[in-house]
Amino acid sequence: MRGLLLLHNVIAIVSLIGAAGIYAFERKFPNGSAGINDYGTVLWWKRMLMSTIGSDYFPKTAQGRVLCFLLALCAIALCGYLTATLPTFFVSQNAESDRSEIAATQSIQAVSTEITALPRFNPA
Repeated sequence: MRGLLLLHNVIAIVSLIGAAGIYAFERKFPNGSAGINDYGTVLWWKRMLMSTIGSDYFPKTAQGRVLCFLLALCAIALCGYLTATLPTFFVSQNAESDRSEIAATQSIQAVSTEITALPRFNPA
């Protein structure tokens, strides 16, 4: 449970800082034209980027593109962490169960019986 809380905090911090960086880079372009108008739009766009690895807006500045790439890598890493954390939680729950020990013992005995029943290999 502590890992999921840490994951949530990391996602929140990366979201806010990443959105601030994108807003700083994409607010005005070097040619003077306007980019993204407000921080709320950046938060929405960045959330879509991190949750689906795709969006209807793509950064126009080099710094924005680099930051966008790093945010996408972060999102992929966080999804990998979440993917590893959930099975670990369920496996540990199952390992603490009284029935899991019986099932493991029965499985080992079944494999042992199958190995014993195999014919001997005689390389003659």
